[in-house]
Amino acid sequence: MAPLTCATRHATCALPAGSEAGLEVACASCGLDPLCNVLDYAGEQSGVPDGLLLRRRPVARGETLFHYGDPFHSVFAVKQGSVKTYIPRPDRAAQLVGFHLPGELIGAGAMAGESYPYTARALENSRVCEIRLGLLPESGRPLQQIQRAVIELLGREVAFNNELIAALVHQSAEQRVAGFLISLSERLQRRGMPCAEFNLSMSRSDIGNYLGLASETVSRILTRFSKADLIDVRHKRVQLRHPETLAGIAE
Repeated sequence: MAPLTCATRHATCALPAGSEAGLEVACASCGLDPLCNVLDYAGEQSGVPDGLLLRRRPVARGETLFHYGDPFHSVFAVKQGSVKTYIPRPDRAAQLVGFHLPGELIGAGAMAGESYPYTARALENSRVCEIRLGLLPESGRPLQQIQRAVIELLGREVAFNNELIAALVHQSAEQRVAGFLISLSERLQRRGMPCAEFNLSMSRSDIGNYLGLASETVSRILTRFSKADLIDVRHKRVQLRHPETLAGIAE
């Protein structure tokens, strides 16, 4: 992973505290854009049937988009806020699969199957866009054009997931937490969002579950990074003060 330099080189990454409240990812930076573009973003003159593309749907904190095992019907993208995905376990804590930030897809991996392989729940008040794939043949667009857009969407998602796995495969606890922070920042930067200072909408317990660490270990490492002036943590808000050093730890 290349050292992150967003805090010093990109003005959009250093917006004043609180200024990103309500900030939405641009359509051109969203993972759903290949399909939305084919559908002309469901504008009034697009001729797209009602219900095919649902834009900017509000999702309350704690609300579930779909449950593990539900029949597959749609692919979602986070427009604003964040969503976590997890696999419920009857005899132990649920297994965190991922955290989805503005512009990132949810449910694309279920396209090859008949049901969702995880549950998706909003970590905060959010907005999502939804494409109901079963209605795509009714869009009036040529099948070849739709297929090309779906292939592009899936190709981008596979590349993103491979990159994410590579970025978070670390041995020590410090490496995992540092890599997690850098990964979040780089993903936000890629979508044109503030990346030097942002909210950690997920709990320390969820972070630990995702990284294979105890929540106490996550809290202890964040405190250690804060004391070393690498980050500034206030409640759920984190500022990366020296991202290059964090990237070095992650490597």
